[in-house]
Amino acid sequence: MITLLGLGLGVPSTPKGEVAAPVTSVSIDDFSRDRTLFDSGAAFGRSEADVPVSGTGTVGETVQVRVLPTGGPASAWADLGLIDGAGKWAGAITADLTPHWARVEARIKSEPVTRAATSNRFGVGHVVALWGQSEIVRIRSTAQDILPPEPLLADDCVQAIWMDGAPVVKHLTNADPHTAALAAMANVFLAERPGEKVALVFQAVSGTGFRALVDDADASRNWADDAALHAFATADGQHVGLPSVSWFASPGSLAEHYEDALFPLFTGKTAGGVDVTFPTQISFGAGDSYQADHWFGELYDPAHTKWVAFGPHRFDIGADMQSATVLGDGSPESNLHNKEQARVSWRAMIENTHSGGLFLPLGLEPLTYQNGITDGFGGWTDQSHPASDTDDGAPMYARLVAHAVLQASGLTTWQVPVFDQSDWDPTGAYVDVWSSAGPVSTIREARGEPALDTTHPHWTDVFGWQINGSPAQRAELVSGRVRIYPDTGAFVSTDVIRFGEGGATGMVKFPDDHIAQTFKNLPIVDLGMSGLDGVPVRPLPDAAALVNTLVPVASGFNTGATGPHFVDPATLGAGVGQFFAQLDLAPVVSSSGSKHLLTTTGNYIRLEILPNGKLRLRVRDSGGTVHVDYVQSSAGVVVDNVQADIRLAIDLAAGFAKVWVNGVLVLDQSFVSAAPTLPSNRTLLALASNTGGYQVEAAVTQIAIWKETTSDGSLPLAVPYKQFVGPAALVNSDAWKNGDDAT
Repeated sequence: MITLLGLGLGVPSTPKGEVAAPVTSVSIDDFSRDRTLFDSGAAFGRSEADVPVSGTGTVGETVQVRVLPTGGPASAWADLGLIDGAGKWAGAITADLTPHWARVEARIKSEPVTRAATSNRFGVGHVVALWGQSEIVRIRSTAQDILPPEPLLADDCVQAIWMDGAPVVKHLTNADPHTAALAAMANVFLAERPGEKVALVFQAVSGTGFRALVDDADASRNWADDAALHAFATADGQHVGLPSVSWFASPGSLAEHYEDALFPLFTGKTAGGVDVTFPTQISFGAGDSYQADHWFGELYDPAHTKWVAFGPHRFDIGADMQSATVLGDGSPESNLHNKEQARVSWRAMIENTHSGGLFLPLGLEPLTYQNGITDGFGGWTDQSHPASDTDDGAPMYARLVAHAVLQASGLTTWQVPVFDQSDWDPTGAYVDVWSSAGPVSTIREARGEPALDTTHPHWTDVFGWQINGSPAQRAELVSGRVRIYPDTGAFVSTDVIRFGEGGATGMVKFPDDHIAQTFKNLPIVDLGMSGLDGVPVRPLPDAAALVNTLVPVASGFNTGATGPHFVDPATLGAGVGQFFAQLDLAPVVSSSGSKHLLTTTGNYIRLEILPNGKLRLRVRDSGGTVHVDYVQSSAGVVVDNVQADIRLAIDLAAGFAKVWVNGVLVLDQSFVSAAPTLPSNRTLLALASNTGGYQVEAAVTQIAIWKETTSDGSLPLAVPYKQFVGPAALVNSDAWKNGDDAT
């Protein structure tokens, strides 16, 4: 509490010509620390803060308050209220976003000479919390800090707060910027918002995830520690305006269940909008769950706080890859596929209308920095973390995070670049892809560094592109666009290009890709942002922007009475609950019995043609429940030797199974499944059983299969899990092919 500036002395009279001694008193409670920072409400388009103030004084008197900035004019006096019967007063004063530190002064309205002021100063700026694990820790940790920091653009504008047994506050100056990465981060804020003050609250613990954070029985991370840090950072009634999160290392294993598992922690609701009461057991996926004793609503008030939700950081390889998105079984490809699925699920979570506007628009994805360092023996190590020995490592990662916060919150006005335009050359010679945000480049191009050599086929000018799920071998910069060439021959109408699958890095070869600094080959757009050669282009663009416009060229194949038919060499794998198939063919409708268009071992899925031309479907889930029990379509939908486009869509979680023939819905079944997946150990079959029985004879244009679905019969936009197209020689060399050769 502050020493009084006015004090009643109890003098009975005042000699003529002398000023009367004050007969009232007032005091003001001090801030908990000097240079405490209040958030300006930028996430809501505001630029001011309500600063709580309180104190004591003469009962019944009116207290007035004002702001006394250091180096700026004082605000006008404003009535705060009456001092109550206990001699106490409290309220709040509105303070504008300014570059100045300030004190609060109070006075008695009826006796203005009676005054008191805080000793500690406050400011109004931006209070940012950085949630996560080790990549965030390394921005402020001195353990790996070996680089000289860049000169700080201004002193005493950025402060960092973290827990080290007890809360630590570091006010950054050029003489003491703490770490090179923290200096780099601070300079982005200082360059983009000059003179404005920023508090960075590091809510990060290495090697942890959300589930450990909120489970009191998990000792790897203690909610009480994070809550104590938050309480310290907001001890004077502040709000964290911009908590930011890009937390995908440990939580990335949630894959497509990221939204279902974590949405309740942010919103207090399930992804479907049902209120959740904590503590609780949160269920997700196929029977998975975890204990949640806490949620972020315990810390953040949605009236003052919005989440900066930016995309996953780099996830680099630690072993050779075979392709970008091979699914399976603990392989490097499978692990990175989990990250891709988590990225997609995170985007759905941000856009979920049940969030009530809690999330700011999706921010940039920090991809263009270096992970790991050389091990000194021709290899690479620590590839899970931003590098400590180059400005392109931890400092660059820190800059990207700062830009993510500024852009998502509206404190800067640029938009994250995306690939939103494409043009397929009619001859199939190449496809051009570009961004309406500006000319596309790479760090290597921007810095004038030599191109990669031809040691590996995927060492192309622009990384991250896939053709039919495999890394593109020739993607070049042409007049601000990316020109992608087919690996062999020409593109055809069934080819699919994608950007940023798997870990979104395009890396294939370990450790060669690390040593070659292939992060410099990812696409960027120069938007003039401080400390960046350019802003990384967002991975996984809308597939509609890349849609293949080439005219289909007929090149089918024929099956006979003994083949070919097709058997997947692998099992379905875990977690498959969606399924879509297109069979474009002219079948022989035989009077000798049913023929299997598509099935699995155990008949968990079975689509067949009956002798009368009807289609018949069976669907059974991994729990053994049959949901569609050999249900038939309307009669006469498939005609002998007449081309038919047959499409099957199944979603066990959403509870539907549908069949279309030539765009007409001929079978529509709804159900509820308690086990919304297919068994992982089943095998997928096409055009016959695994013994060759029930063989379909047909002139086949195309068969395509996806482990995802649509509900309206449109083809999924992703690359098919498997596709069969002519010519016959191609079909006969396929690993799935069984029985006689196609003709």
